[in-house]
Amino acid sequence: MKAFRFSLQAILTLREEKEQEAQRHYARALRAVEAVQTELTTVGQHLTALAAEQQARLQTGLPANELERLGNYRVVLEERRVRLQQDLARAQQAADLAQGALVKATQARQALEKYRAKLHRAYDYTLARDEQKLLDDLAGRTSTLAGTWRQVPETLAP
Repeated sequence: MKAFRFSLQAILTLREEKEQEAQRHYARALRAVEAVQTELTTVGQHLTALAAEQQARLQTGLPANELERLGNYRVVLEERRVRLQQDLARAQQAADLAQGALVKATQARQALEKYRAKLHRAYDYTLARDEQKLLDDLAGRTSTLAGTWRQVPETLAP
């Protein structure tokens, strides 16, 4: 009997490649989320440091133009934080979509692999059944040499 051959192997290969691409896309989306989170944390730290610096300078006496400069810098940092929060929401949404695409690609590949395994089990069963038939035929047959040896000619019989 010829070896097992899965007729949809090309489609399975394409689905595996699609799943790998979805994994790469999801990983990129997660890295983007992480980058925005890191930048947002940095801006938060700058705001905290600015507030502490502003408080310390107010206690020691601070010229008005310096106070205005620190206030303007604080406004810039607050705007940047708001923009980064929006970017984070978009990045998380993109990561969620990428995860959904990955799940679909994985399910499609797994369905085809499940079908392949089912066909392979059926092939193995058929192969085992045919082999058993062959062995049963061989066990039930007597060889031609043995058949002639057991037959005693009538002229020799007493």
